Amino acid sequence: MSFLKNLDWRYATKKFDTSKKVSEKDKNQILEAIRMAPSSYGFQPFHVHIVENKNIREELRKVGYGQPQITDASFLLVFSARTDLDKVVDGYVELLKEGNNPKAKWDGWKGTKASLSGMSEAERKAWSAKQAYIALGFGLASCAELDIDSCPMEGFDQAAFKKILKMSENLYPQALLTVGYRSSEDIPSPKVRYSKKDLFTVV
Repeated sequence: MSFLKNLDWRYATKKFDTSKKVSEKDKNQILEAIRMAPSSYGFQPFHVHIVENKNIREELRKVGYGQPQITDASFLLVFSARTDLDKVVDGYVELLKEGNNPKAKWDGWKGTKASLSGMSEAERKAWSAKQAYIALGFGLASCAELDIDSCPMEGFDQAAFKKILKMSENLYPQALLTVGYRSSEDIPSPKVRYSKKDLFTVV
């Protein structure tokens, strides 16, 4: 299938086939698409937990409004925003140095770091969350390209997820992506989208 046909094929899977598992090869390809997703400045101010442990997923389901995708999918991805932006910038510049990238010597990084440091905790979280959602979108697209089902989710107790996954203070879970294969009992509804005329404006 073409990419657009794959996007038309995908839907937010509500019931997964628990007997089917995504191969390590395909899982790694999905993770690589997430890793390669664009982000502001290329900083990647987010973190992703790959949750496969059955017991942990049972705990997460309880604080995820009982949604079966959390336990029944092949694996679960938890996208979190990072607010330790000083560390994010420093880490990025170190990566540039390792690659002998001339951008590592750019004095502007100091100003960028100072600007991000001047944000409130809420502003940092909101900015980083936007980057996390871009990565989530790339994960969804990668699944569709591989004919693997997925479901993006926001319905969960963020504080409880943070506690169960023992996240650091500077991580804030934002969204979930459950990945696997649809059950034969899960029949997708016809896809409904606004027309190009209603969605786009040419100026």
